Amino acid sequence: MRKVILSFLCLFSLCLQGQEQESNVRVGAKAGLSLATFSRGFFYQQEDFTYLPSLYAGATLSVRTDRTLSGKLELLYSGQGARHREHYTSAYAGDYSTAYLSLGYIIHFRLFEHLYLDAGLTTDLLIKKDSKVPSPKTFDVAGLVGVEVPLFSFLSLEARAKSGRGGINNYTDYYGGTPFNTDLNNLVLQVGAVYYF
Repeated sequence: MRKVILSFLCLFSLCLQGQEQESNVRVGAKAGLSLATFSRGFFYQQEDFTYLPSLYAGATLSVRTDRTLSGKLELLYSGQGARHREHYTSAYAGDYSTAYLSLGYIIHFRLFEHLYLDAGLTTDLLIKKDSKVPSPKTFDVAGLVGVEVPLFSFLSLEARAKSGRGGINNYTDYYGGTPFNTDLNNLVLQVGAVYYF
């Protein structure tokens, strides 16, 4: 009888431990508004461009390591691009629309009870190019910072900024006119919601 009770207690403690570990892993879906432009440097907006609205959507996997720190992995579709202002010539005016499949590696810091800080990197693969962008690069690496505010245990709001470092085109191979004869990077502001299952 002791062996049965001891076996039951061991099995029960293993089940509790398994449930405790499962609660540290959260899967979610996210979507929101993406405001994108082209920049020079990290978060320095190029004067000739303004923000172009688009959407982003995808999935997230969060693993909590302790009470204040989590690691997040994201796979997102991110609409990006820019709107070029007409200054001297209308040849380059208009919208430049691109889209990326983005894989994000994010550290999720708990600052307060209802405020989290996100910081990390994304690797972005160009899946929709704009024919008006000469010699486009198909791969980008970006830095990301943002905040997440939980409203309920299953729903959060987020706001973040992402700045690409790989450049949008091979500008050294392009000898045409502005705006693509300089080093341009993606700059994206995102505001959206995260739903955890």
